[in-house]
Amino acid sequence: MALALRGIARTEAPPAPDRPDAPLLGPRVRAWYKSVIGPLEDQLVAWGFHPDTLTYAQLVVSVGAGLAFWGGAVFLGGWLTILAGTFDILDGGVARRTGAASRHGALVDSVVDRYAEFATFVGLGAFFRGGWMLLVVAIACFGSLMVSYTRARAEGLGLALDHGHVQRPERYVILGFGAWVSGLVAHCSCGLSGRPTHVVLETALVLLALLSTWTALRRGIHAARALGEQQAA
Repeated sequence: MALALRGIARTEAPPAPDRPDAPLLGPRVRAWYKSVIGPLEDQLVAWGFHPDTLTYAQLVVSVGAGLAFWGGAVFLGGWLTILAGTFDILDGGVARRTGAASRHGALVDSVVDRYAEFATFVGLGAFFRGGWMLLVVAIACFGSLMVSYTRARAEGLGLALDHGHVQRPERYVILGFGAWVSGLVAHCSCGLSGRPTHVVLETALVLLALLSTWTALRRGIHAARALGEQQAA
């Protein structure tokens, strides 16, 4: 963790968007993580990996994360969620560098992303079945899907839309690291209280549900206003 913070501090930050609803993960953090996985991206390009292969790998890993959550392996589920997010970044980078970016690839990526996200939430729902957290998981899942849908629908109407605090990278970080830390806390608390507690994961999911819902609403409002102004002009 200390090495990561030092690396982020030393990374030169690109210009940040000057708006109140900029993504929670600033350009410095994003630039740092891209520099970390840069050598892996170079190797994948050298090996001739097709971007779709990485897209489907993300789906497989996300299903694995869902199964891990379902089985109560929260720590493993967190790491697999982070790995799935890494594949999500790599497939776009490899596509751009190899000249394989296309509308077909963009469609496959978007569709697979939704299935991958849903698979992870299904596992979380199974883990929290029978309690009030199941409703939180459902709201977080719906909010996350709506964040992506509002952008896709707006872009289909000719409007560029990238507003919102919680985009895909933020969702991976909140859920992945929330589960990872929760697994550690549960392991430690089990020795003290006699039973594991996943309050960290619960908090992360509540946060994700609130922020995703807010981001989707903000995008919808912004898109409706922009389209209204276009019509009135």
